[in-house]
Amino acid sequence: MSKVSKQAESRGKDLVDGSGAAGTERIVCFAPFIPPEAKVLILGSMPLVKSLEQQFYYAHPRNRFFKLIGHYLALKRGMPKDSVIPLGSIAERQAALAELGIALYDVIHSCVRAGSLDSAIKDYEYSDILGLLAAHPQIKTVITNGTFAATHFRRSTLQPLIRQHELKLNQWKTASSLELVTPSISFNFFALPSTSPANTVAWEKLRAYYDCVLLPILGLHEE
Repeated sequence: MSKVSKQAESRGKDLVDGSGAAGTERIVCFAPFIPPEAKVLILGSMPLVKSLEQQFYYAHPRNRFFKLIGHYLALKRGMPKDSVIPLGSIAERQAALAELGIALYDVIHSCVRAGSLDSAIKDYEYSDILGLLAAHPQIKTVITNGTFAATHFRRSTLQPLIRQHELKLNQWKTASSLELVTPSISFNFFALPSTSPANTVAWEKLRAYYDCVLLPILGLHEE
């Protein structure tokens, strides 16, 4: 585990401030959710207040993340292409992620934040994403959910990896997809739009972005 993550862990438990709303206490992200057969890691920024209250990722009722997961679960089970299996409970959501082989974590390990907006994140410390990938080498795809997560994944993880191994990658600071191969770790990176309520893009367009990446990786086909 990196020095940054160790420092972050020393600052508190899973959640310091019960609501996270006051913005005066440090909040810490959830432990990574990694099913045994995980092959894809999706990274957010930091759980919203609603998620912190419910103690699992993407809990805001207008966040479309688990609508996407329900869509992929429906395809996996042979349902029509526009089908979405409702995933209301945490147990249902975890089971769906496990069935699809999708892991979840956040780029920011801890921060001070008033409310839920990414723009309000201050005094942050990064998660040890490289350590997680090294511990789970079967994960070969990393997806960032939203601009903030993409920017800080590039800064915290891609930049030191590129420098350490002197990789020659053009436009890595802005590229929406990259293939990273080193002697110790390899993965494909994709930056996708946010599923949060702040992103008002139409469902069909949001789904198309994710379908382009996830359908082939998950071995799914739209009938």
